Amino acid sequence: MRPTHPILNSPLEVPHENGRLKVLKTKGESQSEMGEALTLDGFLNACDAEVIALGLSGKGPDRGAITRHGPYTLWGFAGGVERLTRAGKALFVNTVHFAAGQKEAQVLEYRLSKTRDGLYAYLHRARTAAPGLLNTLKRYLPESMAGKDIDETEAWIDANRAWFYPEGRRFLVDDYARRTGIPNHKRKFLERCLADLEKENTRNQAHAALRRYTSLDLGAEPEPWRKWYRENRDYLYFSDCGGFRFKIDATAKARGIPFEKFRGWSSEELDYRVKPTGVK
Repeated sequence: MRPTHPILNSPLEVPHENGRLKVLKTKGESQSEMGEALTLDGFLNACDAEVIALGLSGKGPDRGAITRHGPYTLWGFAGGVERLTRAGKALFVNTVHFAAGQKEAQVLEYRLSKTRDGLYAYLHRARTAAPGLLNTLKRYLPESMAGKDIDETEAWIDANRAWFYPEGRRFLVDDYARRTGIPNHKRKFLERCLADLEKENTRNQAHAALRRYTSLDLGAEPEPWRKWYRENRDYLYFSDCGGFRFKIDATAKARGIPFEKFRGWSSEELDYRVKPTGVK
């Protein structure tokens, strides 16, 4: 975990080595004895969630051991106080203290779909530990990807991730968005859609894209969409896990503070591959 995170420093000082510490005296042999290991996909690109600590579980390495989503904080370690180390006891107290301070936080993003970069976790595990996970990954890709090897699969994801959208459990490529050359999570893509509403040969595609990425239907005439965009531009963010939609941060809008400034986070740049497992 980050050495500067308040959960390591307040109200108790937690002994650690650059953010690393042993919480339990002994590691459980089964998943239930280890505790709850949270899959990080959906947390890493959510504006109202954070991964505080990573840990090893029966499901694999680099799982969320302590996480927060809105007002909810997960303590993922199993075992009573007798199994906690001195550092673990202090960390537990600090986690409760931290969780109490988050009670007014909002849940903005509910996990409705996998994220585009969560796919890379399958690729990483398929390369390093469990080759069979490549077949699991294929369940989330177009049927045309059946039979592709791992290098071909990763190359296809790299080339098309900017234009993914979910259809059922599978990720498809938005051909209209790809032709614009603009990633579908950027406001510039919405602006391109607004411009294309003015053109007879692109109106239907632009209207379909606006409906897909906003869950609104303001008709095919440009002006209602332009009015909506003018009023909400500064408060929009894009959510992969929330269904690949542009959403409005109502709190930021009510306070008149642009989303990025209010949340300290931007959905304009989606890149979670700093580590192969997807951890920022």
